[in-house]
Amino acid sequence: MSIFGQVIKATVGLCANGLDYVITKSAHGIVNKYGENEFVQTASEIGSSTVRVTESTVKTLANVVDGGIDAGVGYLAKDEVKVNNGLERSKIAGKELGVGVEKGLVYTFKAGAKTTTSAVHAGKYYIKGDKILACQELEKTKVHAKNFGKIVVVGLLAFGPTDNGYKDKID
Repeated sequence: MSIFGQVIKATVGLCANGLDYVITKSAHGIVNKYGENEFVQTASEIGSSTVRVTESTVKTLANVVDGGIDAGVGYLAKDEVKVNNGLERSKIAGKELGVGVEKGLVYTFKAGAKTTTSAVHAGKYYIKGDKILACQELEKTKVHAKNFGKIVVVGLLAFGPTDNGYKDKID
């Protein structure tokens, strides 16, 4: 790995650790001063998760770029081994990035499906007249929805909103 890649990865790691520490300590400070609060806990979890997802993504992208730099240097130096090693590192990192995105999407879809399924079950219980089971399932739905919301928020904070072609106007 080039000095560029080492510096980027070390810097990102230090920044992520620092941000995670600040987020965690801030949440603890708020809890100590004002008492337990589910909102503070959720915000802390979202912040820490976002930092870690971003750290992982930037480190993987650094591997892609670093491999490209090594391949370019090898090409200029007419060093076929360095070219091949650089291209291989970029290829592996690119695959890791693709697999990570794929796993993230699958995880998000599963969480959404779990939430929807639970809500449908709660509705079925309610329609059949079993209000106790409906309320119990609705409580599960709330837990699933909260988890799903966290996943979506972390994804948006880490990667940004997607441009789906619509130009929404916020007035």
